[in-house]
Amino acid sequence: MSVWLSRLAAAPLRRRTWLNLAYVLLAFPTGVAYFIVLVLGISLGAALAVVVVGIGILLATLAAWRAMAALERGLARGLLGVAIALPDDRRDVPGVERVRLWLRDPVTWKSLVFVALKFPLGIVSIAATGILGFVALVMAFAPIIVLSTPVTIFGWMVTSSGQALPLTLIGIPAVLVVLNLTNGLAWLWALFARVMLGPSTAALHERVHDLRDARARIIAAADAERRRIERDLHDGAQQRLVALSLTLGMAESRLASDPPAAASLIAEAREEAALAVKELRELAGGIHPALLSERGLGPALEALAARAPVPTTVDGVPERRLPAPVESAVYFVTAESLTNVAKYAGAMSAGVSLGVEHGRLRLIVRDDGAGGADPGAGSGLRGLRDRVEALDGELHVDSPPGLGTTVIAEIPLGGHA
Repeated sequence: MSVWLSRLAAAPLRRRTWLNLAYVLLAFPTGVAYFIVLVLGISLGAALAVVVVGIGILLATLAAWRAMAALERGLARGLLGVAIALPDDRRDVPGVERVRLWLRDPVTWKSLVFVALKFPLGIVSIAATGILGFVALVMAFAPIIVLSTPVTIFGWMVTSSGQALPLTLIGIPAVLVVLNLTNGLAWLWALFARVMLGPSTAALHERVHDLRDARARIIAAADAERRRIERDLHDGAQQRLVALSLTLGMAESRLASDPPAAASLIAEAREEAALAVKELRELAGGIHPALLSERGLGPALEALAARAPVPTTVDGVPERRLPAPVESAVYFVTAESLTNVAKYAGAMSAGVSLGVEHGRLRLIVRDDGAGGADPGAGSGLRGLRDRVEALDGELHVDSPPGLGTTVIAEIPLGGHA
């Protein structure tokens, strides 16, 4: 009993209580706004559906309720402390196809139910927290309030501080009860938001399955890369170092008897050493470019653009350093995309642009080449998709024949800092 009473009394001291209170009190005004937008949009759109303007209103209403759902995810994250996974907005897909994908997405219809019910449930919230809380506060502060105006509680008019003291004895526990009731309502709101605004269980299972497949491919690719590095070291730098050792041995043996021949061998050894260093640098650059580690993403992408076979622009690189896994993924996506431009696109120009929005980095690599790239063919793009998805990101390729190719990668920045 003492533990329960201590928790009851500690509610005003917890920051979470006041954040929960803010969410519960906002439920009613936001619910009213959502209700008005949905009723007007759906009724006007349905009434005018026979003309183009009605279809436009319905589409605007669809976009509006998805925006409302996005706002609710933000409120749930900021006030209730509940992180809800974002649906795939597919901003890289043209408008009509994007609407079709929205309508097939179960999250769209679950979020409509949530937004529509926010109004009636907001009434319950404001009644349980707002009205009861107001009455409890009036009772708790009745001795002060009566100094300026009489207080009437349930038909009993109180006109003096002495008469108000019993109300205070009731009001203070009542305030504590209302705050704990608010925490309970907030817990129910968080549960409701998590179920209705997040992806379905089937989608989560599919996501887990995809991540498992991606992890298996990444492990296989890492093994293949280790074998390649071993082969390159054996056939390249290692052979040069062996030759360097033999040459230095010959130079050592001739140093006393034939100094000119020894000097020639030493010069030859120096050239072998320089070539070995160059090969090791190239090998290390393929693993992780030193320029990226030392100077950051901007200079590394500019170096890629300078080596590209067609004029390539780079813009929008964030000034601050990004998490190392994100920078590495952006670098290799860009490198592979520009390599594909050189091999297959027949393009005249290319562009690399970056932007940070809502905690996500968006990379776009475009070219004006032949298009027609198949994301499912070959291991290059699949490897890039695995690399991006390992960071909980997404990679899309839009390559209509004759209209160039656009590679879009979106990577969340949170959790990788």
